[in-house]
Amino acid sequence: MAKLKWRLLGMLVLGLGFLAGFQNPVYATPLALETSRIYGLRQIDTAIHVSKYGWEHAETVLLANCDNFPDALVAAPLSHQLDAPILLTPTGGVDEKVMQEIKRLGAQKVILLGGVAALNQQVELDIVKAGLDQPERIFGYDQYETAQKVAERVGSKGEVILASGEQFPDALSVSAYAGSKEIPILLTKSKQMPGSTQQALNSLQEEGDLHTIVVGGEAVVSSATLSGLKSVERIFGNDRYETAAEIYEFARDTLSSQTAYLVTGENFPDALAAGGLAAKQRASIVMTQTSSLPGPTYSVLSRPAESPLQVVIIGGTAVITNNVKGMLEGTEQPSYLLAGLTIVVDPGHGGPDPGASGASGSYEKNNTLPVGLNLAALLRSAGAHVVLTRSTDISPAEGAYSERADLEARTKIANDLNADLFISLHNDWFSNPAASGATTYYSSLNPVSNQSVALAENVQGELIKSIGLTNRGVKNSPFYVVKNTKMPAVLIELGFLSNPTEENLLGSPEFQSKAAQGIYRGILGFKGY
Repeated sequence: MAKLKWRLLGMLVLGLGFLAGFQNPVYATPLALETSRIYGLRQIDTAIHVSKYGWEHAETVLLANCDNFPDALVAAPLSHQLDAPILLTPTGGVDEKVMQEIKRLGAQKVILLGGVAALNQQVELDIVKAGLDQPERIFGYDQYETAQKVAERVGSKGEVILASGEQFPDALSVSAYAGSKEIPILLTKSKQMPGSTQQALNSLQEEGDLHTIVVGGEAVVSSATLSGLKSVERIFGNDRYETAAEIYEFARDTLSSQTAYLVTGENFPDALAAGGLAAKQRASIVMTQTSSLPGPTYSVLSRPAESPLQVVIIGGTAVITNNVKGMLEGTEQPSYLLAGLTIVVDPGHGGPDPGASGASGSYEKNNTLPVGLNLAALLRSAGAHVVLTRSTDISPAEGAYSERADLEARTKIANDLNADLFISLHNDWFSNPAASGATTYYSSLNPVSNQSVALAENVQGELIKSIGLTNRGVKNSPFYVVKNTKMPAVLIELGFLSNPTEENLLGSPEFQSKAAQGIYRGILGFKGY
């Protein structure tokens, strides 16, 4: 900016005060989580790696079919009760690598989940041949009766969970909570309560007061099937991802670990063994699509008071891509975050107006443009429609250049577009070269000044975190471009060109990238992420 910045003032008086008593209404932050991955070439191998991750030793192992989800998913409470990992194998025998894992654990007992259609007699023969005890088998005629038998083995303390036996996501989402509290999981059909499940519910109600937690909405578990139950609590969302997010919220007091496990909502086998491990560690389960992190999942992971520090991805990149991993880490942005927003990014000065100049001869206009271009790329990656007031070394003013025409052209671009946000980028200057730090300005004369304040608070906070300069705070000033725009608007002074140290930083591509990242995160914070 020019020395006294008079050309941006719409008034002679410069308001420099902080906004007293302002409370930031935003409760979410952009994601920047640590990630790791547990996976194998096959779902069988993934389950083995889950076992290795969670257990050094186990007296008992639970063995389920690798292609049939219900038996493994209702096993989490039993897994927790017996401190037994869940391993997977094909119908026709024990996989060689699975047998190696059983021996590594030092297990002497194997419990088979499911009848001979799920795990045939060869599985039993393989176990005995390996020198282990004759395996116990918990099974029923179908998945509903098998779930009933597992529930009987677990026992009940006045609670039961009811989930769909026709699709896997809801049972998977609730498995960690059910496991950690050792609440049995029963399975049902969407429109009809299976006889074995009804029998189990009747039996549990005869034992005393029973509270039933139903997972999923009406389309998954119809209320008509619940008529005989006295105490029912339903946890559900509009889809499997929102339901999983609702379970995450519901279970936060119980599942208090700083680790969460991310599982697929599209292809169940790799996630089958996750419930037992998550229950053991009192860790939450969250759910994703293969190549994109769903909005409800992003939302629950972005709440600073509740979000985990680490997310463990269950499955390889064919199951959950590195794009999702990047979204968790904050290096990739889901396209829905800012979808539908129009944001005008205004790299200050340009063309005949170089702005402020540094001791070494650098110009403000050459520093603001790269930040603007970087910021525009980030915003576009999050789904925003971005318009730059300039993308090269030119002024947006038409015809003969004047400072007034330049400022009017910048505000006209934003107002004509009816933009949602206006972000103006600048470098500061002062006669004392010791002056330093970054400042974000808003104008109380802006027609939506309260929103401008909120935007400024979020941007300033995230910018300082990103670039590490002195925090000069949020200030009120009638700069032309933030006073005369009709939408929330801020003017950001990224640092002092008059300060030799900051001059070097302001011209650095690394600093320019960090500044754009900070502003971007501030915008996300303003929008509630």
